[in-house]
Amino acid sequence: MRVLLAVCLVLSLGFANAENHADTLKRVAETGELRVGFVPDAPPLSFLDSEGKAVGYSIDLCRHIASAVRDELELEKVDIVFTPLVSMEDRMSAIENGAIDIECGASTVTLSRRKRVDFTLMTFITGSAVLSRKTDSIGIIDDLDNKKIAVLGGTTTEDVMRRAIEVNDFKIKLKLISSHDEGMQLLNSGKVDGYASDRAMLIGQVFRNENAKNEYALTRTALSFEPYAMMIPRGDTEFRLVADRALASLFRDARIRRIYQNWFGRYGEPLSQIVEAMYQFQAVGE
Repeated sequence: MRVLLAVCLVLSLGFANAENHADTLKRVAETGELRVGFVPDAPPLSFLDSEGKAVGYSIDLCRHIASAVRDELELEKVDIVFTPLVSMEDRMSAIENGAIDIECGASTVTLSRRKRVDFTLMTFITGSAVLSRKTDSIGIIDDLDNKKIAVLGGTTTEDVMRRAIEVNDFKIKLKLISSHDEGMQLLNSGKVDGYASDRAMLIGQVFRNENAKNEYALTRTALSFEPYAMMIPRGDTEFRLVADRALASLFRDARIRRIYQNWFGRYGEPLSQIVEAMYQFQAVGE
């Protein structure tokens, strides 16, 4: 009897846990709020503007998802509550513990991360690169040898850099950092030779600098493949369907290209063939 009661208790807790991870739409219907996590220093994907408002490519996509949630629930409005989260661990934990409903920044889809969270349709594709000063530029992977490189800890780019060290027997000294701003400060002060991150991130870090083209250089080829998507709670199939439906509707028409142009194109980053193909392949019909 005690064993049976224990089994029943474990099963009930398991079902309760699964239910807690599958009620985003219900909670939004009750509160009228969609809780969004974002990276505050990752332009042009997500960042704080001069007025302290969350803006960027990923933020625009999440606003569209919020509108789709409002329509699905037949609410007059859905308020978006933004929560800034910097490290990958903080972002994933916030999804896991229910502090946020969706993470709208720049998160690479990996199988290991899918053990903890689910992902929407892909939203962007980029690759790891290294930003350096033109006076001592790092143009190709061989230039990384004997350099000191800043990289965000716990990211896929850190893994890429460690593999580069191992495979090529490079003598690279990694400086683990906690924010994009820290990486740029170290690079600008000459305390590191390069700052490694996703190419999309690095473009965003320098686009606000009027003299960026004269001061910085990017590695000429990507060092990895980084598909981005929005993180959501595992098992929340109803919420994921609403989010995927919203993204697919954007990918089916010109709106996504206007959003891309607004956040990437105007800063000299043309729409790549691989991103264009991603939009077309994920324009899932009803």
